[in-house]
Amino acid sequence: MAEIIRLPITNTVTRLNYTLPVSVGSKPQLVNLMLDTGSSMLVVDGRIYHPDQDTGVATTQLLQTAEFETGSVLAAVVRTSIGLTTSPGARPTTLTGTDLTVTYVNPPGTFGRADGIVGLGYASLASEFRMPEDTWKNKYPSDQLTLGQPAAVDPFVEQLVAAQRITNKFAFSVQRSLMRQALDVPATDPLNQGILILGGGAECTDLYIGDFTSVAVVHEKYYNTNLMALQVGDQSIPVPPAPPGSRAASNSIVDSGSTNVTLDPVLFGRLIDLFRSVNSDLAHMLVTYAPSVSRGVDQNQIDLTRWPPLRFIMQGTDGGQVAVTVQPKDYWQFDTGQAGNASHVLAGDNSIPDGQAILGLPLFAHQFVVFDRTGTNGVIGFAARAENALIS
Repeated sequence: MAEIIRLPITNTVTRLNYTLPVSVGSKPQLVNLMLDTGSSMLVVDGRIYHPDQDTGVATTQLLQTAEFETGSVLAAVVRTSIGLTTSPGARPTTLTGTDLTVTYVNPPGTFGRADGIVGLGYASLASEFRMPEDTWKNKYPSDQLTLGQPAAVDPFVEQLVAAQRITNKFAFSVQRSLMRQALDVPATDPLNQGILILGGGAECTDLYIGDFTSVAVVHEKYYNTNLMALQVGDQSIPVPPAPPGSRAASNSIVDSGSTNVTLDPVLFGRLIDLFRSVNSDLAHMLVTYAPSVSRGVDQNQIDLTRWPPLRFIMQGTDGGQVAVTVQPKDYWQFDTGQAGNASHVLAGDNSIPDGQAILGLPLFAHQFVVFDRTGTNGVIGFAARAENALIS
């Protein structure tokens, strides 16, 4: 029977992205896996988890490969037990026979400070092969991938749905896009904690207040969305669609694996101009302390009352326009890196494909964000996060 599973998550492992503690194998072994809607692999570093030491593992002929910023990853798919802990000290909910991808080639730093990834995206984001022999024992190099046949490995969420453990939706309840370092032990700071909900959304009425803003998922490669305009205060600019022949399926994606809102340099420049129209000092601060050139500024210099809300005008589920608002306290993150330091999370980057905007964790902060995949087309719902949201 489908259930709603609430899981504690934190940004203190990576200091950036949120991770989920997961127990793997018959022992079991605890690993911290980054939650990434821009990936589809349930993957763990083979230098940390060793299938040879797992008496309950079943190896397969399946192989996955993917490209990360650090380089290419080669990984064998095994089947083993996965444990999810719903609260500190609680007995894990155990899922047996789960497909788990274990790397045997991955450059250092592939997962940052995490031990792997829980990919919450769609199935098309990794290259998958059925090889002639056991992939963990043989550890095929990249030049032998032509020996394999195309295959399919279900992402973790789809495995849970197929097993009728959850319905096809999940949600985040978080407060930050960067770790807060105001306390000596950041892991004890409630602002650095959050909740991942598997199989739940609008049913979790204690986790949000008010109505949902429903954004259409227009393509299921990533969580592709149509960003129609940017608004700062009462000034706005249109955002062009992806150009004809673009590699990008739309002009924006919503991505829990990104700590910034990242725009191409032209659009970022136009966003700075919007802030300049409000106050030239605001534009100067955003340029001077951009994530690519600065580690931040004394937060006493940031008077949040002078900063306007930033609104992302998106295509709604009815084809019209809806607005997702990011407040100044969420695009300026206080106590980052060290107590008293502020960093903003608005970035311009030449490397993103065809100008596609990456709408990361700033859109999640102080929101209850539901990825509902139960219908024909996906929907991302945004509602105000209840301030007393707890694991229960």
